Parts: sequence; C-alpha cells; structure tokens
Amino acid sequence: MSTLFFALAFLVVALLVYMGRYSGRVRAEESRLIKVAPEAAYQQVADLAQWQAWNPWLEHAPGAQAEVDGIALAWDVPNVGRGEVRQTGQTPSRALRQRFKFDLPFAFGGRSDWRFEPAPGGTRVTWRFKGRVAFTLRAFAATVQGATALDLRFGLDRLAARLEGRPPAYTLDYVGAQDQPARRFAQLHHRGPLDKLAAELPPRIAELRSLLAATGLPADGPAAVHYLKTQLKLRTVECRIGLELPEGAVAPDGLTLHEQPAHSAYVLRFNGPPEALELAWYQAMQRLRVEQRQPHPQLPPSAVYLGDSAPGQRGIVELRLPLKT
Repeated sequence: MSTLFFALAFLVVALLVYMGRYSGRVRAEESRLIKVAPEAAYQQVADLAQWQAWNPWLEHAPGAQAEVDGIALAWDVPNVGRGEVRQTGQTPSRALRQRFKFDLPFAFGGRSDWRFEPAPGGTRVTWRFKGRVAFTLRAFAATVQGATALDLRFGLDRLAARLEGRPPAYTLDYVGAQDQPARRFAQLHHRGPLDKLAAELPPRIAELRSLLAATGLPADGPAAVHYLKTQLKLRTVECRIGLELPEGAVAPDGLTLHEQPAHSAYVLRFNGPPEALELAWYQAMQRLRVEQRQPHPQLPPSAVYLGDSAPGQRGIVELRLPLKT
C-alpha cells in the first residue's frame, strides 16, 4: 500500500511540476479598418442585442437566440458552447471593456478591450483579449490562444460586413458528409510559412501543370492540396500539391504518386480570397466538433481548388476532411 501511495504521490507532483511550466496566459489582438464613423462602430458593439448578427461563437448555431440582460449577453447551445459577455467599462464612441467567461467547450475567461479610432476612410477597430485558462489546461494555452485569435478575426470580418452594408468578403457553405471515390494524384511536396501559402501555391500549381503537360498527361483539372502537418505555433505548413491522374498513368520524374482510397469526408465550400482559408479550416474543424464527427486518423485533409487561385482574388475551394467511420 505504501509503495502504491508514494507512486501516486510522485505522479501527482510530477504532473503539477509539468503544468507549472506553463503560464496559462491567453493573449490575442485583431484590428480592422471599417468604413463607418467611430460612433456607428461603437454603437454596434456596445449594444449587446446586436451581437446576434456577428457573434463568432455562434457561427454554428445561427438560429440560437442569445439572452441579453442589461449589460450581459449569454448563450448556452448544446454541442456549440456556453459563454457570457459582460460590459464593465466604456468611453462612448472610443472604448469598451468587457469580461468574458466560457464554460464550454472548455473553461476559460478574461478581459476584452475594444478601441474605436478615427482613421482615413473610416474607423480602426481593435479587439484585444487577455485571459487565462484553467490550471489543468495550461499546456494547451497556445492552442486556445490561436483559436481565440481566429474567433476575433472572424467576428471582426462579420462586423465589418454588417456595418458597411455589404456581403462578407468570403462565404462558408457547410455541405456536410460526402462519399469520396478512390483517386490517384501526381504530387509535388511543399513546405513553408503558413502566412505565405496563398502567394506560394499558384506558381507551384503552375509548375505541376507544366510537368504533367510535358509528358502528355492531363494538366487542367482541379488542384488538390493534401495537408500533412500544420504547426500553428511556428506558423509553418507541410503539404503535397497534386493533380489527379488517369487510371494506369505513371507519375512523371520529379513527382510522387499518391493513391487515395475511397472514404467519407466532411465538405465545406469556401468562396473568397485564399488569405482567409485559415479561417475556413478553423470553422470546418469547429463544425466537426459541433456535429460530433471524428476526423480520420490516417487520411490527411485536403483543399481542392475549383478554379485558379491568386492572392486577394475570390475563388472557390472545397475543404475535405476525411471522417472516421
């Protein structure tokens, strides 16, 4: 009994020491120039009843009604999440301070600061979040921080579109699970900064098409990017860029052959500039969580470009996330 007691005590101490290495802090900040006066931007954010139209944490429950009680906004949606926003300070037309509390999908909270600064052409709106995750989640603070930054960015994009009275800069169509046939791809390997992928993909796709055309193989089909590893903390991505090969065709020299088995995949259709694809990937993963689907542990997710891709230009891309069956 004493040996087991000391072993358990050692494990507890070791866990506490390990978790103590992490601060648990979450810091995120996003900014957007919105083409309205500071008073209009401020009013939209200060009026919690208006959050229904752009609240990033209710993207996957558009029909859910958040509850507004004076200076507090709260939502509790099964499989989506539970959270609260509470106003704590304000400087009319210039600044807001709020407290956030999230209980689901995991518990954390913190302070939110808004700034509304006059700028040429409109208002520079800055949304800053500072918080801390629970002690047991400290090792995942960097992941929570990355997710929070994407939530702020997504919310500001929706807020800007609403205030400016225009369609969003990109749209997300949650198509759902679809059966994918077996396919064969000739592929180029690519690794580089995640933030430069939108600019680096078009010449790599053009290189791939040229190599296939030089050997007489079809080179005009949709390009598929299979993501092997994405490190959000380091902001790097490793992927394979491919074009589908006809049955029996051999990949030319300099390219690798990838045979993808038939499987089921969750499909999200994105229409917008490639710089916003990271947000689409994030929302696709959130949708899997909400629908309680499991990603396939061996098959990599892919982005299929249904047209030419160019930085700053809208295009249609299907994100396909293989599902565990």
